[in-house]
Amino acid sequence: MLEQFIVYAMENRIRNLAQNQFEFVAEYDGEVVGFVGLTQSPGRRSHSGDLFIGVDSEYHNKGIGKALLTKMLDLADNWLMLERVELGVLETNPRAKVLYEKFGFIEEGVKVGNLKAHGKFVNEIMMSRFRPNGLILHNK
Repeated sequence: MLEQFIVYAMENRIRNLAQNQFEFVAEYDGEVVGFVGLTQSPGRRSHSGDLFIGVDSEYHNKGIGKALLTKMLDLADNWLMLERVELGVLETNPRAKVLYEKFGFIEEGVKVGNLKAHGKFVNEIMMSRFRPNGLILHNK
């Protein structure tokens, strides 16, 4: 029941994307098993975007997260020309943090008790990645 609701919510979200929102899904046997989204910031922050990603726990360690990140970061770097991509990862999810670090994300700070998971407050690690050979790294 919950999975059907999540699929419905994702389908509805994709149908109603704004111009500054981009999403990809990963399918296995016709079912969505992962997704990645990016929202380009407006105005003076239009050089940056916020990324989120999720992969069904039954499909962890199969390269789905890596494939989704590769696809979205290609869009961010080569089509949207974003200089900076940001994300948050729960402190309780070290595997995801390692994956993000492999893609060049660095830790910028921690939002203490920012989210609740299983009835407990959890810290959120804020990470960012700069476009390779981009203007931010060469503008210092």
